Amino acid sequence: MGKRQIIYRQDRIGGNQELLNREINLVTKEARVWHGTIIAVGSNDVEVKDARAGKHRFTLDQIDRIYYDVKTEY
Repeated sequence: MGKRQIIYRQDRIGGNQELLNREINLVTKEARVWHGTIIAVGSNDVEVKDARAGKHRFTLDQIDRIYYDVKTEY
């Protein structure tokens, strides 16, 4: 069993409803990494809920990329 990463760059994030309720890592342009679950995706921003139930809102121009791991059978 292996893993692969699904990576979303800034141009694929805005309004992308398939990101909702996914456990992700969000990397800002300042190279900070936030881990949590996406609870809202708008055309200009993303809201992430972290493990301590804190909510964080990021505008698309703050985000470098969002990625998550998928387990594979091979």
